[in-house]
Amino acid sequence: DLKHHYQLYQLLLFHFQNKEPEKFFGLIEDNLKQVHPIFQTFFKTFLKDKEKIVNALQLPYSNAKLEATNNLIKLI
Repeated sequence: DLKHHYQLYQLLLFHFQNKEPEKFFGLIEDNLKQVHPIFQTFFKTFLKDKEKIVNALQLPYSNAKLEATNNLIKLI
């Protein structure tokens, strides 16, 4: 069971890092009922925010520079 969860995690990580939202969410939807309840909570959250996650993976926009500037201002 632990091995299955680890392999699933690695596959999800691979598809996320390679910006493949169809495969990422396909894995989540296919495994939602078979995983540990803690994973189910994460998966349901991902599915709830699916549109936002897909946009983040597909679009070249990021607010990272703005967040870095805000963090710098907070430190000063």
